[in-house]
Amino acid sequence: MQYNIYFDICALFILITIAVTSMSRRGVPSYRQRAYSALYFAIFMATLCERIETYLQMHPFIFSEYSILEKISGSAFFFFHLGSAVFYLLYIMSVLDIYVPITTWKGFWFLWFGYIICAVLLVINWFVPIMFSYSVDGIYHRGKYLFLFYIIATYYLAVSLVLLLKYNNLMRRKTKVVVASYVLFVLVGILIQYFYPTLLIENFCNTISVTFIYITLQNPSEMVDEVLDILNKKAFLEGNDLKTKRKAEHYTIFLTISNVRALSDEIGYGKGQDALKTIAKYLKSVGQKELHLITYAYRYSEYVFALTVHTDDAEKAKALMYKISFRMREPWNVGNMKLKVDGHLFLLHYPKHYETTADLINKIEMMVNNVADDHELIIDVDKVDFDEIKRQSDYDNLARMNIDNKMATIKFQPFLSKIYKINYCADVFCFLHDMSGNEIDMRGKFPDIRVTQALMDMDEFVFRRACRALSFWNAGDKNGKYRAVVSMSQGEISRNDFIKRIKKILREENAMATWVSIKLTETTISTMNSVAERNIKMLGDIKSSIIVDKFGSGYGDLNRVLSLPVSQINIDSSILRSAMESEKMMLVAQGIVNLFHDISIFVCATDIENEMDKKMAEDLGCDYLIGDYMGVPMKDSSYVKFIDAYFEEN
Repeated sequence: MQYNIYFDICALFILITIAVTSMSRRGVPSYRQRAYSALYFAIFMATLCERIETYLQMHPFIFSEYSILEKISGSAFFFFHLGSAVFYLLYIMSVLDIYVPITTWKGFWFLWFGYIICAVLLVINWFVPIMFSYSVDGIYHRGKYLFLFYIIATYYLAVSLVLLLKYNNLMRRKTKVVVASYVLFVLVGILIQYFYPTLLIENFCNTISVTFIYITLQNPSEMVDEVLDILNKKAFLEGNDLKTKRKAEHYTIFLTISNVRALSDEIGYGKGQDALKTIAKYLKSVGQKELHLITYAYRYSEYVFALTVHTDDAEKAKALMYKISFRMREPWNVGNMKLKVDGHLFLLHYPKHYETTADLINKIEMMVNNVADDHELIIDVDKVDFDEIKRQSDYDNLARMNIDNKMATIKFQPFLSKIYKINYCADVFCFLHDMSGNEIDMRGKFPDIRVTQALMDMDEFVFRRACRALSFWNAGDKNGKYRAVVSMSQGEISRNDFIKRIKKILREENAMATWVSIKLTETTISTMNSVAERNIKMLGDIKSSIIVDKFGSGYGDLNRVLSLPVSQINIDSSILRSAMESEKMMLVAQGIVNLFHDISIFVCATDIENEMDKKMAEDLGCDYLIGDYMGVPMKDSSYVKFIDAYFEEN
C-alpha cells in the first residue's frame, strides 16, 4: 500500500529541530515546562511509530516477526497519539497552574481513567482485533470499536476547551490563541486523514501546534535565577497570581537564611553562594520520595526561598516543613567544609493568611523582617500579629505624625552595674503612638542601614529630649551624675553638619556633651562612610563617648571599632544564648569580654529577659546589664523617682 509520507517526514524533522534548539536553552524546572516536555515526547513518539508502521506496510517482509513488529508499531502509535491529548490537557492545567494529584480518586478519574481504558483496549486488541488489524499482506484495517479511541480523545480535548473558556481571562492573548489553535489543528488533521487515509497529515498538524506552543514558552532567563539554577520571584508571583484568581486553596513554605551574609564575610562570597546553591538543590527535590508531594522551589529574594506544595492537605504541608527544619539543623557540605546555616521556616496558606498576591508580598516582607531576631526555627504564622507589625513597619509616616503632633514618649531604661546596683546612666528610647493613641514599642524594629528624613528627625528629637532631661536632673552641674545613651542612625551621623547640629542642641538645652553617649550598631559603624567616620571621631574631641550596640550580630570591622572613641561594647543577646548552649561558645564569649577588658573598654550585656540571662552575663564578667528583666523603660519623672527610691531603700 502506498502512503503520502511527506508530512510525517516533515513533522519528524521539525520535532528534531525543536529538540536540538531546546538543548541550547536553559532548562526550566517548572510545571509548564514539564507538561510541555511530556506533550512534545508524546507527539514525537506518535509520529515516529506511525512512520515505522507505514514503512512496514509499504515494504512487507517475509519473516515470522513481521506482523508482531507491525502490531507493536500500531499499538504504540495509538498509545502515544492519545497521550498527546492527555498531555495537552495537562499543559492547559499547567498554564493555569491547576494541579490534580494523581494519587487521589479525583486525579485518577479526571486525568488518567480514559488513558488506562485505551491501554486496556490496546492489550485486548492483541488477542481480539477490536480496534485495528492487519491483513496477511500487512495492510491496516480499522476495527469495529476504534470509535472508542476517538471518544476518549474528544473527552480530553473537550475538558481542555472548557478550562480555556472558564479561565480565559487569566491567560495572555497570545498564549490563549496558540493553545486554542492546537484543538483546531488536531481536528483538521483528524478529518483530513479520516477521509483520505493515505494522506498522513494528522501528526504534522500536531507538530505545527506544538511548535507554536514552543515559540510562546517564556524565555527561561525570565523565569530562572541563573546563579542558583532555580525558579525566580517572577515565576513564583505569576503562579501564585493564577492560583489566587482561581481561588484555589494552596500552601507555600518559606525559608529565610539569616547568616549567609556573615558566612560570606568569613569564607568568601563565592563559598557563600555555593552554600545557597546546595540549599536550593535540596529544596528542588525535597518531599517527593518520602511524602510523595510535588513541589516547586523558587528564589523569592536574595536570602529567601519559597516552596509551593501541590496539595490541599495541611498535615502533609506541615510535615514537609518539619522535614526541612530537621535538615536545617544539620551542617551543609560546601566544598571541603561543613557549614551551619541559620534560618527560619513559616507556612502561608491561601485563603487563610492572605487574599491577593499584593497581600502575600506584604505578609512575606513583614515575616522576613519580624523573624530576624526570633530564636525558633519554625514560626507559627497564626501567632503573628500582622496588624501590629504593619503599624511598626510604617515607621516614616508614624514618626512624622508623632513629631508633628508631639505624641512621642521618651522613656529611660536604667543600667545595672557589675554588682547589680542601679547607677545613674539610662538608655533612652522613643515610644511612638498610633492614631488610636496606643503606644508602640519600636526597640529593635529598625534596619541597621536605613536613611530616611523621618528617622533622622526622630534621632535629633530623642537627643534633644534626653539633653533637656539631663539638664534638669543635673541642675547645671557640669560633673552631674545623671548620664544617658542615645541611639543614632547611619543617616544622621553621615550629615556634613552633624557635629554642628549636636553642639547647637547641647547649647540650647544647656547640657554637656560628656553627659550623653552616642550608641551605634556594629553594622552601622562597619558600613559608614568617611563623613560619618570623621563625625564620630569629632564626637571624641567634645568628650562624648561611643557605645557599640549589637556587637556580634552584623557586619564586623574590629579595626574600625578600635579606631573610634569607643567606651563600651554592648554584646548581642545571641552571644549570651549561644554561650548557654555550647561550652565552645561559652569560651568564645568569655574571650570577647576579656578582649575588650584588656583594652579598657566596658562590656554590657543587653536584652536580659530572665534569671538565666542574668546569671550567664555574670559568669562572662560583663560590666553592665540592661533589659526589661532588670528594669523596664519609664518616663523621665518615673525614672528619677525609681532611682531615688532605690538608693533610699539601700
